[in-house]
Amino acid sequence: MFNMKSLVSSVAAGLALSTTLVAAQSQAPVKIKDVRQEVSLTQDVKVGTTVLKSGQYQVSSKGQDLTFRRLMQDPAYGGQWIPTRDKPVVVKCAVTTLVDKSRGTQLDTAADTAGVPVLKSITLDNTNIKFTIEQ
Repeated sequence: MFNMKSLVSSVAAGLALSTTLVAAQSQAPVKIKDVRQEVSLTQDVKVGTTVLKSGQYQVSSKGQDLTFRRLMQDPAYGGQWIPTRDKPVVVKCAVTTLVDKSRGTQLDTAADTAGVPVLKSITLDNTNIKFTIEQ
């Protein structure tokens, strides 16, 4: 015959182990695909400690780093947008994976004490990744 107390203890131990394994899997770091897109800023925006002037930028990610490179039109190549020689702005971000892909680029800004918009987060068009700037 079997011992009911032993059976209950075994089931409880099994449930505890499976719960621990599921929790460990859900906390494993998710590999985020690097992205690169062109973004048009219609006004000056502070990113980290740098104010980006309005204009066209290439925004690219590598892990938790987000890089902003200013672009200019090159008339020699039919008006194609090319990076300027300006030093790119790199900021650290917290990366969040969203359930659905974004429709359009979304910038979340808040004005600082001087009234300058400060970029808090950005979700690039057709991605499911939200980058929250670490201040």
